[in-house]
Amino acid sequence: MCRVMADTSGNATGAYAPANWVALSSDVGADDAGHTVLANELTGGTMARVHASYAHTDGTASYTLIATFTSDRIVDVTKYSVFNAASGGTMAFEQSFSEAVPLKIGDTLQVVDTIAL
Repeated sequence: MCRVMADTSGNATGAYAPANWVALSSDVGADDAGHTVLANELTGGTMARVHASYAHTDGTASYTLIATFTSDRIVDVTKYSVFNAASGGTMAFEQSFSEAVPLKIGDTLQVVDTIAL
């Protein structure tokens, strides 16, 4: 969570851009706060990073990101990550799904994550 707070700012001009880009992965390795890239990140087509919708309620210590993907391939999605850029950028965190999400062409996956501050 430290990277989210350190790399998040309202100016959206680079290293201090808001972390609101969601990426998917087929990596089965363990999550690790030390990771700086998302292993086996799904790129290109409709599986590339999505600019998430952001929601926050005043007076609460959390915010929600919502990202929707429509699969253009057959893949087992195992984790997602939040970045501050459409490509490259700083990875705020990664999170594995409780089990792989098998997608076929045309399937939709919506990632809804509430982040505690």
